[in-house]
Amino acid sequence: HTTMTKKTPPPDKKQWLIDLIRPHSQHNDDPILKDKALVVAPMVDQSDLPFRLLCRKYGSNLCFTPMFHARMFNEKESYRKAFWDETKRFPKEDRPVVVQFCGSDVNQLLRAAKVVEPHCDAVDINCGCPQGIARRGNYGAFLLEQGDLLVNIVQTLVQNLSVPVTVKVRILPSGLEPSLALYRRLIDAGASMLTVHGRTRHQKGHDTGAADWGAIKRVVQQFGHELPIIANGGIANMDDVRECLEFTGADGVMSSEAVLEYPALFAGDSHTSASGNKRKGPGRLQLAKEYLELAEEHPTDVGGQGSGLKCVRTHLHHFFHNDLQENPIIRDAAIVAYSYKELWDVINAVENYHKNRQHTKENEIQDWYFRHRILQDSGEYIAKSEIFGKTQKVKQIELDDDAAGCMAGMFGGDDDDCW
Repeated sequence: HTTMTKKTPPPDKKQWLIDLIRPHSQHNDDPILKDKALVVAPMVDQSDLPFRLLCRKYGSNLCFTPMFHARMFNEKESYRKAFWDETKRFPKEDRPVVVQFCGSDVNQLLRAAKVVEPHCDAVDINCGCPQGIARRGNYGAFLLEQGDLLVNIVQTLVQNLSVPVTVKVRILPSGLEPSLALYRRLIDAGASMLTVHGRTRHQKGHDTGAADWGAIKRVVQQFGHELPIIANGGIANMDDVRECLEFTGADGVMSSEAVLEYPALFAGDSHTSASGNKRKGPGRLQLAKEYLELAEEHPTDVGGQGSGLKCVRTHLHHFFHNDLQENPIIRDAAIVAYSYKELWDVINAVENYHKNRQHTKENEIQDWYFRHRILQDSGEYIAKSEIFGKTQKVKQIELDDDAAGCMAGMFGGDDDDCW
């Protein structure tokens, strides 16, 4: 029998988020950004502890962990070690933090959530992952099409946890109206926040397409007086942040791919109209150095929610994507780097490359973020699939593009463990 530990919700169901983020916000004097959540998304093997610390330094006031696979967290020792250090847990500088779990077994989800409950600020249920591994494992966006099961999960966690239970959702393939009906049920089950990705599970990779802020606006109009709504999708810079907040009325925005390439996205006006689309914050070389220092201090595979050097290499690839496309020698060195010393050698090689080319940080562009899109003469980006056709592969050099890959594979397990 599970003991009921649910806290009485505050009279204002939105105030809990404001109280949580306000002490950590760098934009409290900005009329648009005041009391708005600037959120780093949950990203498999990428929203690791050192990366979150870097993003917090540069403006994020709320971070999600990578998706924790509930059953593997409970049962697999090597997985648990990478995701949870009983002595370190979440250091005080890594707050506020939301721990995200995936799964469809309510008992496994509750068991895992109870472990992290005393040490985090909320627990989130992943209903956004659109990948095939999520279909086979019966989690992520595929849970949205099993409403009764999902509502039971939310209700059970709410009744047995003392921290807010939140849900990250997408738009259902069947349309916005069925989505709104499902969100109503999740709210009635006790969800304290919804993060709405304005795309369906079919929109991914080359077929990602534009996020539907209009759909998010409808969600805010219908439910925003009851709980915080976070907008997810289509955030490339602070112009997008402000435009999205004003258009949708959301309580915050979440960034994934853009912040992966540029962790200082929330810090100021880099790549905005105010800066003439120039990079005004730290350059990619400085960010790479700061991240690697943090990764050495907080190893990602010892409670840092990552796969160790593989995770770190992938981050450097995102930072240096433009450089690595142009320099195969450095790219190859990055691929085979299996120690921090070798990764520092890669950073030093990029630094020398910049010096030889008289590189300036102001002229750095967002490159990896737009890898699935092409800039048109009009200044708008269009998905590559719309130009080349959905069946044609567009040549793109990547180091590691397995953010949707099996978490067991990252830690020496079997694929079946993830299902």
